[in-house]
Amino acid sequence: MDVFLGRQPILDHEQNVIGFELLSRSGPDNFCAQFDPVAATCEVIVNAVLAVGLDRLLGGKPAFINFDRSLLLGDWTTLLPPDKVVIEILESVEPTPEILFACQNLREKGYLLALDDCTNDDRTRQFAPFVDILKVDFQDVSLPNQAAIVERYRGSRLQFVAEKVETREEFEQACQFGYRYFQGYFFARPRVLRAARVPASNINSLRLIKQAQQPELDFNAIEQIVRHDVAFSYSLLRHLNSAAYCWNSPVESVRQALLLLGEDKIRQWSWMAVLPGLGQPKNPALISLALFRGRFCELIGTASGRCPTGADPFLLGIASLLDAILERPLGEVLGDLNISPRLKRALLGPPSDDAFHQILSTVRFYERGDCDQVPAEVLGLDGKKLNELCLAALSWTDSQTEQFGYSTGGKTVHSLLNSPVFAQRRVPALSGRV
Repeated sequence: MDVFLGRQPILDHEQNVIGFELLSRSGPDNFCAQFDPVAATCEVIVNAVLAVGLDRLLGGKPAFINFDRSLLLGDWTTLLPPDKVVIEILESVEPTPEILFACQNLREKGYLLALDDCTNDDRTRQFAPFVDILKVDFQDVSLPNQAAIVERYRGSRLQFVAEKVETREEFEQACQFGYRYFQGYFFARPRVLRAARVPASNINSLRLIKQAQQPELDFNAIEQIVRHDVAFSYSLLRHLNSAAYCWNSPVESVRQALLLLGEDKIRQWSWMAVLPGLGQPKNPALISLALFRGRFCELIGTASGRCPTGADPFLLGIASLLDAILERPLGEVLGDLNISPRLKRALLGPPSDDAFHQILSTVRFYERGDCDQVPAEVLGLDGKKLNELCLAALSWTDSQTEQFGYSTGGKTVHSLLNSPVFAQRRVPALSGRV
């Protein structure tokens, strides 16, 4: 599932990029079909944090993100690191006491605030003590007022951005007035960025939100929902590795990730992961196969007792197919996730005697029907036991695809692995040595 973001640079008077405004985009053609400002901003936040990643998207520069009244009064800002974000207050927001109090709180938390579409009026005057940047639309504000706004606040801590600058004449005029930052088509049109996002089950999304809204979180229930949904597993790990967090050690399991977040952050992340309406996956059979890998890896790891304490073989199986799901190289995908070196070695490294590598190799052999490649014993488990675990994983996966809405049009993992070609290669394994 592809997502899109518009990114327009903001420059200083020497035309060095000092930040980017992030914009909602509906496709590669540089337009936004979303007329609800709240929904548009939610899409920007989710796509920037989860699909692309703030560090990759911004290159160390801050992002200007539009906020309306409801978002200013809500908790969305806590999902974004203050050193990476400038909160841009939309022109529709009035300077009520409630809003001004929210602005003051945000600035005390370290956020910079910009006021969009400023004019030389009372609204701008009321907001001025509570913001850091005034943005002036050079296509909407008259020439005398463009100068008057800077003159009125000259000597204050406020910075000024001339936006919608479309000609060299307007740029030079803005410099003469005292503007030091600029944005507009004269410099660059918004660039549309495209990224892949793992789709989530709609039913699973509802279950996650239901659990996240309980007065006391049931970590076990949430863990089961997240672990058994490829989208949420990837989303959670991606969020943990964002600029908002700096963990001393890598994450080895979904449960560890949830415990690191804590109750409040879990609730915030849940909404962020679910709100965009992720819909049905473009390749549900691939999602089902990822679930099968995760479950089979988990069953082998549990039955063998050879997995390191706290490590999650289910996560190993899920992560092994993220390259196909996201259509990106696996090494690049794993670079976005703060998973343990042990898991990364099993996924990317050469063959080894490591338990995780043996588990994943065994599961892959089973998928391909390469019976002769599987050792007579894997981590203390013989062929008969592995066959039992494989069938149990297939049965579980079929139940999950039906329960969580990953309809595959008859191509579930079970039917794929038991297609005529595959069945011919696997029958000997199910009756004898693996």
